[in-house]
Amino acid sequence: MLKRLLSAFFSLFFLGAASGTSFAEVTVPDVLKDRIALKKTARQLNIVYFLGSDTEPVPDYERRLSELLLYLQQFYGKEMQRHGYGARSFGLDIKSPGRVNIIEYKAKNPAAHYPYENGGGWKAAQELDEFFKAHPDRKKSQHTLIIMPTWNDEKNGPDNPGGVPFYGMGRNCFALDYPAFDIKHLGQKTREGRLLTKWYGGMAHELGHGLNLPHNHQTASDGKKYGTALMGSGNYTFGTSPTFLTPASCALLDACEVFSVTPAQQFYEGKPEVEVGDVAISFKGDQILVSGNYKSPQTVKALNVYIQDPPYAVNQDYDAVSFSRRLGKKSGKFSMKIDKKELEGLNNNEFRISLMFILANGLHMQKHFTFHWDALQDYRDGSKS
Repeated sequence: MLKRLLSAFFSLFFLGAASGTSFAEVTVPDVLKDRIALKKTARQLNIVYFLGSDTEPVPDYERRLSELLLYLQQFYGKEMQRHGYGARSFGLDIKSPGRVNIIEYKAKNPAAHYPYENGGGWKAAQELDEFFKAHPDRKKSQHTLIIMPTWNDEKNGPDNPGGVPFYGMGRNCFALDYPAFDIKHLGQKTREGRLLTKWYGGMAHELGHGLNLPHNHQTASDGKKYGTALMGSGNYTFGTSPTFLTPASCALLDACEVFSVTPAQQFYEGKPEVEVGDVAISFKGDQILVSGNYKSPQTVKALNVYIQDPPYAVNQDYDAVSFSRRLGKKSGKFSMKIDKKELEGLNNNEFRISLMFILANGLHMQKHFTFHWDALQDYRDGSKS
């Protein structure tokens, strides 16, 4: 009992520490009480509730979305802490205890002008760019989560949400809202619970894209320990079975603007300048050995390695098994040993190894190498490229 009371007290403390509002004014759902104290970020994720000119908000959206966002913030923060980056998550603009500052935006056109297909997301993002230019004080960072109410037509509605954009698009990402989109249904074996896993897991996944994360798959050993990678198929497991962020995902978040606790840090400026040389990829028994050297005008925070089957097009990389190694210098050597037994789910003859160098300002540079299992040949690069 004492443990539960202390948990409730500290939960309320963390939810309300930034405001003078009385703690008693907020009722915290049980699922939000298992919290860690997160470090304050220099910038915050923009949250926009995007309404067509003919659309009204879904009732109680501010409470529901605030609780969902705070839980998701904790999930990301706990995963960052587990991977050794400290208690850091995406920043949220908190306007009162337990309530996130959500920008309610009334669009220029009816909801049908912003569909899932045919550039609906792009149209909404362009309109919001104009809004933020006119109201620069409302823009807290370069990352924006745009949430639209589900359409209500012959196909979509509260029991079958949809119709609106639901994907990542650069540093913008899209999700939807509907009446039962509520944290209280998390993990329930009910229609509402199953629906929440689909759309909340989807929001968690698409937010990852908006925070610079590509798709990636868990290693075989991490799958046994931690479950399903959020940026793989975790959008279908979030809230119902173990779901986690891979080391590669957290390495990218470490260089994300809204995770930074350093006010002076500038993000995403210029080009990702990295000279990579003496790359060697060799195959020794069950091991894949990757090595080389790097040099950049700025700190190279980490090296991510992705191994995947074809095709290599957009949205065809859910199977990309990922690995990560911290670097933390402007120049130096890198090496990584990968056990082929970790390549869960890869069964093609052809495969690609991608090296991603992550810079301190959030940009990254990649190099790709293609191989065939039935004709393995070591690769060695004697010159810089």
